[in-house]
Amino acid sequence: MFLAVAEGGTVRAAAEALEVNHATIIRGIGRLEERLETKLFDKPSSGYRLTDAGTDIVDLARQMSMASSQLEAKIFGRDQGVSGPLRLTLPVSFATDLLMPTLVKFRAAYPDIALEIIGSGAVINLGNREADVALRVVVGDRTPPENLYGTRLCEFHTGHYAHRNLLTDRSPPAAWLLGADEVVPSGWQPGSGVKMATTPIRFAEMRSQFEAARAGMGITLLPCFLGDADPDLVRVPAGPITRAGEIWLLTHADTRQTKRVRLLCDHIRVAMRGFAGRLAGRIEGGDTSLR
Repeated sequence: MFLAVAEGGTVRAAAEALEVNHATIIRGIGRLEERLETKLFDKPSSGYRLTDAGTDIVDLARQMSMASSQLEAKIFGRDQGVSGPLRLTLPVSFATDLLMPTLVKFRAAYPDIALEIIGSGAVINLGNREADVALRVVVGDRTPPENLYGTRLCEFHTGHYAHRNLLTDRSPPAAWLLGADEVVPSGWQPGSGVKMATTPIRFAEMRSQFEAARAGMGITLLPCFLGDADPDLVRVPAGPITRAGEIWLLTHADTRQTKRVRLLCDHIRVAMRGFAGRLAGRIEGGDTSLR
């Protein structure tokens, strides 16, 4: 609790990080200060600020937290049971639009495994057991850190998609549908006379972009497996299909031999290799060029 407050700056942030009531955090900090017979935080209205004594011990607290996580990982790594908690982190679209049937089959085969699915694009720390298995898109030539065990599964491609009605001669100008950090594509223009609006529309997350494209709002960049699977969407003429990275299945070196980790990895590995063509943007009987 001390470390969560020190890193979050407020009791609220610490309570959210630890998923406990804020009053529990306040009582915990109070007990620690009483035990150490020193004040660890000043408490101005803007948040909690470390005192000199608190600053002196915060690095030791981080070391204790890391050692505790390593201890848990070592014990978890010896567990050969097919029951108990198991955390999987993966991009939201992989969970909702690609792997959910696989996870349903896994759940049916091993009902005593308490699977927790963390749909997120954030890099979650496997070393401190925030997750046990991670499916990640790795950009460039990077490889997993030394403390992680990784399997490269397949390549991941993206393309530009729009509702098929936007590609007709009478359609209104299409907007570029962009994520928060995306820019209007340069170096190519939509083919077949597609008219483009001068002002783009921005979204905070990909699912909204996807639904906006399906509704006919404009052109957006999507994973090929998502855009190609929707009957209302088509690839924009002249738009490149781009290799965005590689998909890796990752586990921690200390926990990868845990039986339920191995079982989940086996299910995901088989499923993702079956999806390799879709993930690479290959369409049966259609355009298979990659650029």
